[in-house]
Amino acid sequence: MDRNSLQIFHVNLNCSDLDRSVMFYELIGFSVVNDFGSDQQGFAEIGLPPILRMPEDCDARAVLMALSDDPRATRLDLIEWKRPESERVAKGDLARIGFGRLCLKVRDCQELHDKLAAAGHAPYSAPLEIVMGGTRQLVFCVDDPDGTVVEFMQFLKPGRDK
Repeated sequence: MDRNSLQIFHVNLNCSDLDRSVMFYELIGFSVVNDFGSDQQGFAEIGLPPILRMPEDCDARAVLMALSDDPRATRLDLIEWKRPESERVAKGDLARIGFGRLCLKVRDCQELHDKLAAAGHAPYSAPLEIVMGGTRQLVFCVDDPDGTVVEFMQFLKPGRDK
């Protein structure tokens, strides 16, 4: 079997306000590992337009974020497009085709739920216990600032409450 693909390097989420999105993802444990700020070359100068099938004058602000210092960690690629301007997508349809939600494995669902609620975010529910794929989990979801659904999953040890 050919295993040319090694791992998921990053997942891209476009956002309407990069600073607001960075604050949200820092709240749940991500850190900025690379900031492609205004002191860097623009997206067009880097040569991204043909790669991304974007206009020749495209430009954006972007950061890569990770949950650890491990250089192999999967990154979250947040981009606020300046050119072309984008329209917001309607929230809420988790059955739509394409990216549905981002799921993060966490140590303590209740603690994170309470932290997000205290910061003004509105989780869909309290952490609820489910059994799926032979494992018990506590799970809840919340929208990020642009409506991307972020799911949090705490795996419970067999025979223990938490």
